[in-house]
Amino acid sequence: MTLPVTARDEVRTAAPPSQLADFRVRCEAVAGRELPTAAALHAWSVASSREFWRTFLDWADLAWEGSAETVTTDGDVRTARFFPDVRLNYAENLLRPLPGVDDGAPALTSVHGDGSFEQLSRGELRTSVRRTSRALAAAGVRAGDTVLAVAANNGRVAVAALAVAGLGAALSTATPDMGVSTLLGRFGQVGATTAVIDRGGPGRAGVAEEDLAELLAGLPTVRRVLLLDDLPLPQLPGLEVSRLADLLSSVPADDPGPEWPRQAFDAPLWVLFSSGTTGPPKAMVHGVGGSLLEHVKEYRLHLDLRPSDTLYFHTTTAWMMWNWQLSALSVGAHVVVYDGAVSGPETLWHLVARHGVTVFGTSPAYLQLCEDEGYAPEDAVDLSAVRAVLSTGAVLHDWQFAWVTEHVGPVPVQSISGGTDIVGCFVLGHPEVPVRPGRCQSISLGLDVAALDDEERPVLGEVGELVCRNPFPSRPVRFLQDPDGERFRAAYFAQHPGVWTHGDRIEIDADGSSRLHGRSDGVLNVNGVRIGPSEIYTIVRTVPGVADAMAVETRDPAVPGSSRLALLVVLQRDHLLDDALSRRIRATLRREGSPAHVPSVILAVDEIPLTHNGKRSESAARAVLDGEPVRNVAALKNPGALESIAAAARSAEAARAAAVGDDEGDDGVHAVVARVFADVLGAPVPDDADFFDAGGTSRQTMTLMRRLRMELHRPLLLEDLLVDPSVAGVTRAVTAPATHDSPVEVLRPGEPGTAPLFLVHGYLGDVDIYRSMVDALQTPAPVYGLTSDPQIATREGITIVDIATPLVATVEETVPDGDVRLAGYSFGGLVAYEMARQLTAAGRSVTFLGLIDTEPPFGRLSRVSRVLRTLAWWIALVVPGMVEDTVAGVLRRRLGRSAPPDEEARTFAAAYRVFNAYEWEPYDGPVTYFRARFRVPVIANLLYLWRRNVRDLRVVEIPGSHHVLLSGEHTPELAARLDEALQASSSR
Repeated sequence: MTLPVTARDEVRTAAPPSQLADFRVRCEAVAGRELPTAAALHAWSVASSREFWRTFLDWADLAWEGSAETVTTDGDVRTARFFPDVRLNYAENLLRPLPGVDDGAPALTSVHGDGSFEQLSRGELRTSVRRTSRALAAAGVRAGDTVLAVAANNGRVAVAALAVAGLGAALSTATPDMGVSTLLGRFGQVGATTAVIDRGGPGRAGVAEEDLAELLAGLPTVRRVLLLDDLPLPQLPGLEVSRLADLLSSVPADDPGPEWPRQAFDAPLWVLFSSGTTGPPKAMVHGVGGSLLEHVKEYRLHLDLRPSDTLYFHTTTAWMMWNWQLSALSVGAHVVVYDGAVSGPETLWHLVARHGVTVFGTSPAYLQLCEDEGYAPEDAVDLSAVRAVLSTGAVLHDWQFAWVTEHVGPVPVQSISGGTDIVGCFVLGHPEVPVRPGRCQSISLGLDVAALDDEERPVLGEVGELVCRNPFPSRPVRFLQDPDGERFRAAYFAQHPGVWTHGDRIEIDADGSSRLHGRSDGVLNVNGVRIGPSEIYTIVRTVPGVADAMAVETRDPAVPGSSRLALLVVLQRDHLLDDALSRRIRATLRREGSPAHVPSVILAVDEIPLTHNGKRSESAARAVLDGEPVRNVAALKNPGALESIAAAARSAEAARAAAVGDDEGDDGVHAVVARVFADVLGAPVPDDADFFDAGGTSRQTMTLMRRLRMELHRPLLLEDLLVDPSVAGVTRAVTAPATHDSPVEVLRPGEPGTAPLFLVHGYLGDVDIYRSMVDALQTPAPVYGLTSDPQIATREGITIVDIATPLVATVEETVPDGDVRLAGYSFGGLVAYEMARQLTAAGRSVTFLGLIDTEPPFGRLSRVSRVLRTLAWWIALVVPGMVEDTVAGVLRRRLGRSAPPDEEARTFAAAYRVFNAYEWEPYDGPVTYFRARFRVPVIANLLYLWRRNVRDLRVVEIPGSHHVLLSGEHTPELAARLDEALQASSSR
């Protein structure tokens, strides 16, 4: 149950004094003076950096040995070593018993995509990691080794990672959905001897069998493979292959595990990878002590994380936030991990609510998805435990802070930024500093962060290059394959000698708050997905005909506030960027990289813009594509490249405009299909180009289907698209002799002899909206979908009765005798209601009628009820998520957002009129009403009208709001409740 706002606010504000306040007292004793403000404490931490870090190491009470007398070997950012006489073990510090922390309290919860989860207490996790260390040691893993792991973000890999760290070995991780070439580009530098692999299983993502063989063939140093899954052992000649579970079975339950060595402060802990801006991804070695010390500082001082907290940060094993989240165990907090997909705006909020998450980490892209979908999490799930929301991965905009406050609650929104390079944050939250929308609260303690202008002067209130001017412990220990350190120097110290140059643009105010302005080194961040340009270049250059390429993140003109990926290609002599080559480039990037690597736009250009020192200038190319002036044309040695890019962009836009225009009188099927494909994808595609290879997403698939049905005025099934998802394939499917003119679609075959369930179409005449729900149903009954013309609601004089009558005939033809069961969502529910009345009047037995959040029509409402309902809808439009997207979306888009096709808007308006004009009559049969738990305001609660018209009404509450019942993460629960209702109807 969701707490009232006042009670929830009391819970969130009743916090004890921050840990930072306690630490300040220790610092003041060392400084010999008061440090009363956040600014004063930060200034002292920078001016007296050595005293700060020594004081923090002592205050943090970590497990270590040796001497902390020497904090740094020198004052140079590039060469300074921290605490050369300190020895410690990362896993020991994360898992040791802590004063006041219950060993039986939850420590690690591993949630899967189907909602199932496993949970380990702190004591159980320590035992599991210790035993896993024993198994790894028996398999041959030793201190100083490097282990690679390819797995989704689940508990199995977390335990293995901690066990590896405990032994004193380094770990390098990646996620299974990265292409083999991308994995080899990273792991090929590591020289690992052991590979930990998760091939997944039911409901879990993993490494495909064929990819595993190819990957290991490209890693000659790997001698042993340890599998985290329970699938049959693969045939991998020349390698030791075993399941980690089998190795664990030989370890006694009471085995304390091997002794974990305390290592040098800068001993290797992790090998992480840069995004590959200037070449192959750089393999960065991060040390045990620096990573741990920085993370504990961020958790305890900036985030005020405590043993009472539950942390969930949405990440994958390929991102440094995965490493960062593990370190939360060091303060005794409970860590939740998730290996499933984000299927809709509700996915992560449901996880947060179910597992009592107090600190939720996400990205601007996910928050924007929630806002765009009109989803209001606070009204859908219980978020009373949440006390902070963290965001990173891209710039968090001002309006997103406001969205969190309105739809999550009055909690601090901490925009944090740092990166893989420092496995931590330069700017982040602060328990004593107010949140300013659009800004990061503070600079990280102990770090002398500044913004430098073009003259290398520190500036306030202006955008400059983010630099750090003093040594900090989480700086990489070294790069691999960099024997003289030149790659390391060139990466961070070439642009501004003597200071760390991070590659971000930042604006810092006098109060210490800051605003990030994106990357300055070309790293792509398309809608929150970080992509290394060199990964794209490596793949594209394998395509015959491509001589060079540049990947650029540009504004998406079709989606305000979003970005898209543009690929500039320089072709080899005698090659043209024709349809076949464009298709081959996209397919190769999708196969060897990932769907995120597939560009929305491909442009053939004469040359790539280069600076005088030969460096690629993505910023110049981006400015041209965004229609902005190039900041420093004189810095380019080939400024003519900019006109080549502009000309290619103009040509592509002209082709797009022609493709999505009015067809100039050509109303042929092919022309319409080609235009709709181009409109949905944002650019024309070849006739035989695969929709998904061209960058099409599952969400765009539904948009494509709606548009095609409306504009072609012909039946089209999703199966028609999937057989050949191209312009040519859809054209053939539509123009071929009809094979499915019947308005009945078989959505799910069932057992003979069981009464079928008929699902009635929505206002667009299709039943695609039910597919996710049908997939989750367990009923043995056949499930049919009843369809109509996509524009049936626009016919002159059409009524609900007119729509229902032919569908009744279809039902009687399909099931000549026996029981009938009907259900429908919203518009379809009202049609199903009328069908049930007609069928019972004709003597048929309707044993089940399911109305899925179907409102009563205006036709029979009293004047007062009409006023209240209208008022409620307008309130709902002001509060996104209160109503279904078909209503709120259409009206909001008319008020300024990207407009839908006029035909769809007209169809909705017509359906709305038809729906509300229905003059319903009483119905004597049983009705099950599936009611969205989150509805428009209570003043519009008109359920009593259904009770007045239906004598046998059963109401079933379903979590979520109207607009996501059939597409959000609550769909499985809706299916379960529908199964129960169907079973109950069979036993009546």
